[in-house]
Amino acid sequence: MDATIQTHIENLFKDLVKQKYLQSDPDWLKQTLFKVPRHHFIEQYYDHEEPSKIVQVESPRPTSKQLEMIYSDRGLMIREDPHSAASQPVLIFGMLEDLKLTTGLKVLEVGTGSGWNAGLIACSVGDDSLVYSMDLQADLVEKARNHLNAIGFNHVNLRAGDAGLGWDGETFDRIIVTVGSPDIPPAWAESLIEGGILVMPLKTRGVGDPILRLQKREGKLTGKFTRWAGFMSLQGNFCSSSEDRLEPSWDSGVEALLQEEPTSVSLPAVCGTDCAFWLRLNGVPIQTLGEYNGSYTNAPVLLDRELPALYVPYSGSFPFGTDKRMDVYGSQELVDGLVKKVEEWADLGGPKYTDYHIELIDPTGSDDASFYSYIDKRPNATLRFSLEDVS
Repeated sequence: MDATIQTHIENLFKDLVKQKYLQSDPDWLKQTLFKVPRHHFIEQYYDHEEPSKIVQVESPRPTSKQLEMIYSDRGLMIREDPHSAASQPVLIFGMLEDLKLTTGLKVLEVGTGSGWNAGLIACSVGDDSLVYSMDLQADLVEKARNHLNAIGFNHVNLRAGDAGLGWDGETFDRIIVTVGSPDIPPAWAESLIEGGILVMPLKTRGVGDPILRLQKREGKLTGKFTRWAGFMSLQGNFCSSSEDRLEPSWDSGVEALLQEEPTSVSLPAVCGTDCAFWLRLNGVPIQTLGEYNGSYTNAPVLLDRELPALYVPYSGSFPFGTDKRMDVYGSQELVDGLVKKVEEWADLGGPKYTDYHIELIDPTGSDDASFYSYIDKRPNATLRFSLEDVS
């Protein structure tokens, strides 16, 4: 291997081992990065400095600047319409940790993309014929096949199609979803063997796509969120749900609210990601608007179109705010309700999103929600989020 390429792989390895929440064995991590060189999988990407500019990667020997980008710990947009991206390496390896891969496991990947992740999985299970990967974009699947073949993985099972429907009744030890999904298709639960693990980004309105890790025990899927993330959205038959329209347009109702004089609200705690998740479970609508007063790009806000009211955090970066204040446009009723719910969250000790025990439950059962338990109904999955262990 070219010395320059080796240096870039070494640099990415060093960046990854510095990540405190990444627990991969360093020797395995390094070997995998060298066995599945990322530059073999990236044919083009959008320039971060000029987002409209497409960089065509020179093959087989990318330029030094291209190698620096490819081996940086960042996600790369590789196609805009339809969207596809090569995910951030630290996030990919974190999800592989959540899968707990070992030799001999059979794995389904939902969202082939460039094929890099399928190669990493093949290294982890020791047999590329145990890896199955699906993507709706047929040409991407063929490109991924070429990428994998180029490094000697000739037996990965690749298919163009809707992975939400499963793979011809095949069962799997592990399923990994590399697109943000607003639902859990029945085929994923059905094709997972007893003891199997499903790892997926679950779209959660306005507060991102936290990685959900579920394990099948006695036929039931239970688990927790493991880390925060943001992903391209799942396409196909299972792309729609109550979690849709994460980025509603600036309509006349929103514009009218912003013409009012806002109320400055002092909150009992910083309304960060964990508080935002609590609010969302407790019925506070959270959505993302593209811009606020011409200054914030993609700044999430709390928006209730029925009352109506609009919350805007002082930092302009909710749910990652650092300030205990917030501007509220509209109903005083909603102001009071928001403050009360933030107080409830603070009184519980500020539970984190990773504190919730999550169960996939029978949607025909009773909605036994309580102060510590919340029911989240989606078209094909009903989830219970519980905080029984929080005191």
